[in-house]
Amino acid sequence: MKTVGQIKLALSGRFYTFLFKCRYKGRVKLKGKNNIQKRVKLIPFYNLQSRLELIMEYRARIKQDVIIQGSGKLIIGENSYISSFSVIGVNELINIGKNVMIADSVSIRDTDHNFSESTVPMIKQGFSTAPVIIKDNVWIGYGAVLTKGIIVESGAIIAANAVVTKNVPSNAIVGGVPAKIIKFRN
Repeated sequence: MKTVGQIKLALSGRFYTFLFKCRYKGRVKLKGKNNIQKRVKLIPFYNLQSRLELIMEYRARIKQDVIIQGSGKLIIGENSYISSFSVIGVNELINIGKNVMIADSVSIRDTDHNFSESTVPMIKQGFSTAPVIIKDNVWIGYGAVLTKGIIVESGAIIAANAVVTKNVPSNAIVGGVPAKIIKFRN
């Protein structure tokens, strides 16, 4: 039997999901039951050609105060969630698989600023993109940072505050700055 608090939380999640769909009509595709909590923001970059797009598979969830910014496509797989205060910067593609747990304050970005020309202000050098692929059954710990062009294979665990700059193999546990393999899961 559900308590009054659980019913209130379920109704508020449905309410915010409905408002979110109305506000971002045409840029959000929700498949089946999803939950988007309050103060989730989509911030498109208008100076780029493509539009920011969000696709959420069945039972995907986004907790409160998450910011999704850019001009690319974010796909959140079935039964996966992004926790509070996380920032997703997507200008090409970020694809999150099934049953992925993303803790609070995680940053995932598929873009880097260019800075190779020392005589040109960095703000005028543009940026480069490469997709970020997070496969099924991955756990990303609090405050982790995932950079452009990486693939996190199935079953991997990324430790809290790790900075991932390279691909992560299946069932690997990685941590540190930059992230290195600590051990493998059985």
